[in-house]
Amino acid sequence: MRVAILLPHMGEVSTEFADRTYGPLKFVPIAEFEKITFSCRGLPVHVARNMLVETALGDEKVTHLFWVDSDIVFEQPQNPNEAILRLLMCDAPIASGIYRARQKAGFNWAMWTRSPNGDGFIPIQDWTGNWIQVDAIGFGCVLIRREVFEKLPKPYFTWTDPEPSEDFLWCEAAKKHGFEINVYTDVRCSHISGQLKVLADGSVTTLDV
Repeated sequence: MRVAILLPHMGEVSTEFADRTYGPLKFVPIAEFEKITFSCRGLPVHVARNMLVETALGDEKVTHLFWVDSDIVFEQPQNPNEAILRLLMCDAPIASGIYRARQKAGFNWAMWTRSPNGDGFIPIQDWTGNWIQVDAIGFGCVLIRREVFEKLPKPYFTWTDPEPSEDFLWCEAAKKHGFEINVYTDVRCSHISGQLKVLADGSVTTLDV
């Protein structure tokens, strides 16, 4: 297996992200799978995501695409390579880790279900087990099989209105093409917000580095 690690970002990252996320992903090998890292800086996020997909699919050996945002650090496991391995072991088309979203409504989990009336999405607050089927996720920490993108129409990502964002629209397209979206709660991340860090349990602390 070869995993393309894809990082869209706006140019500035925290030292903690560089030390705990990017460094291990870029420079520390892992025996269980091959990996290659691509990043795209300074473009609108949906444009950057489309460019990164095209780059990754241009490598015929790539079997999976792993998306990580530049404000994500890993809690469980702390090694991001081990986190990818856990998601690979789920053997699913789309497998996300769990973390808190940064929204006006507060730090809800970055996973949502469709509203019963079909109008918009509702944050998921409670669940049982460690494997959850959802309707939408953020793209902060998600592993996707190559075949998913190969079956979706281009452009893979679009974003014209303030809401929903490009990741919600992508999730809707993936579900329309028959793919389940799952969250594996044994992979947990913190979400950086300025000089603060929102932990998976919802508590807020300062950056470690």
